[in-house]
Amino acid sequence: MELVSTTKPLPANKHPEKLQVPRWLIASKVLLAALLITGALFPHVGGFEGKGMLFRLPIFLAPSLIVPIRYWRGKPYLTVLDVGLTLPFLLDTAANAFGIYDSFNRTDDVLHFVNWFILYGTITATIAASESGRRTPMWIACIAGTGIGAMGAIGWEVAEYMAMQSGVGHLSLTYRDTLSDLVLSSVGGGVGSYIALRFATRKQRNV
Repeated sequence: MELVSTTKPLPANKHPEKLQVPRWLIASKVLLAALLITGALFPHVGGFEGKGMLFRLPIFLAPSLIVPIRYWRGKPYLTVLDVGLTLPFLLDTAANAFGIYDSFNRTDDVLHFVNWFILYGTITATIAASESGRRTPMWIACIAGTGIGAMGAIGWEVAEYMAMQSGVGHLSLTYRDTLSDLVLSSVGGGVGSYIALRFATRKQRNV
């Protein structure tokens, strides 16, 4: 799977070749949108009740549209980044939909690690594969990816706090919980960035 599309930037919506986006990624985006809309319109379905799905709808859906919109505007299609901006939100939404958060106490901890592992790793991989990234020491790319991901983790916690303040129930946002989430997100993200860095370094050596 290519980290960065070989298609050169062109004027908006004027790419010479038809883009081949992985079908499973398209399906993931459709499923994410369907679950978010279902939760927002029918909050009593599944495990959506009290999870603030109307609040989550734009916040969770917007990241999955960033790469497609960039491509439509003539930018290269960043497949790996698109995965990172879609899967974490799908996993979280699906866990709410099927009541996994309510059934297994450690779900929040596991997903904080896994989701930020995916996000940090894909950001780092995208930076390392870019033209400027290939001229940059790998450790700097790793720090950049981790830093961007850390900003996202902090933003996530702020968004959850805002959701709680707006009256959304079923949110356990104690000081301890927030610190635990930030630590798990940072550790998962650090591991993801390291693996992405190792992969990128090995690939450059084989070129």
